[in-house]
Amino acid sequence: MRPVPAKILEGKENEVFDTKVVNSPYFSTLFHFHEECQINYVVESEGTRMIGDSIESFSHDDLTLVGSNIPHVWHNSEEYFVATDTSSVAKSITLFFHPEKVLKILSQFGNTKKMANFFQLSKRCMRFRGKTKSKVKILLIQLAEEEHVLLRLSLLCKILHILNQTQEYDLLTGAGYTNTYHLKDNDRMDVILKYIFSNFTKEIELKLFADMIHMNKQSFCRYFKSRTQKTFVEFVNEVRIGHACKLLTDIDYRVCNLAYDCGFNSLSNFNKFFKKSKGLTPREYRSKYTSSPFSLKVS
Repeated sequence: MRPVPAKILEGKENEVFDTKVVNSPYFSTLFHFHEECQINYVVESEGTRMIGDSIESFSHDDLTLVGSNIPHVWHNSEEYFVATDTSSVAKSITLFFHPEKVLKILSQFGNTKKMANFFQLSKRCMRFRGKTKSKVKILLIQLAEEEHVLLRLSLLCKILHILNQTQEYDLLTGAGYTNTYHLKDNDRMDVILKYIFSNFTKEIELKLFADMIHMNKQSFCRYFKSRTQKTFVEFVNEVRIGHACKLLTDIDYRVCNLAYDCGFNSLSNFNKFFKKSKGLTPREYRSKYTSSPFSLKVS
């Protein structure tokens, strides 16, 4: 999937920050990146999100920060695209802000070194939890509804202050991740990733994707790894493990069904890859996250 370079705030009256509220049958943005940082709160929806080299399932009450020029996309589960009623909807609130322009404004009032360091860390991208998430999502809702410019600026500062101080976050991308996508790339990866996100629970053959973009298997493997910084097998398995983690937070779901419901062809391979990816067995993961505030579903 070739990320599209996007211009979010350019040309707007306020080129420092802005909010966007989505209420649609499904999220429809392309895999893209932009100079603006992005704080995204999923009010309602589920699927797979890709941020840099991080691939995880997402559901409602998911709060993330995507740093400047990091490729990202939220792709809904298949049922969102085939639904004929309003049972599946995608709702989100997103705050975009230009880090350099924010720093320029704040520098007129004091030292911005700590905030600059935070913006640099944001390039690792962050998922927030606990009280931090609870506070920030309320402020995001207020910011999206507020029209007075001074109150909007005040809310922005409150959000950045909370995130700059908190330790309640997980870094999403690897320490060595860099955006390796170029404008000369064509749209072949769009086809590949959308197919994976929609079909990972089924058997997926490498040859199918190589044929899809008219490459032999060896060339395809090199091409895929150069764009995602993962082998094809690693990528598909990470999508499957992300889905498994979502299923494990449902206490009524039977762990013994996980491997096959997520697309693995054997229980031993699933358990081995899950432990390697998460550092826990599936049962240990369920015990840890279904008993913590991070996994609770908040309306």
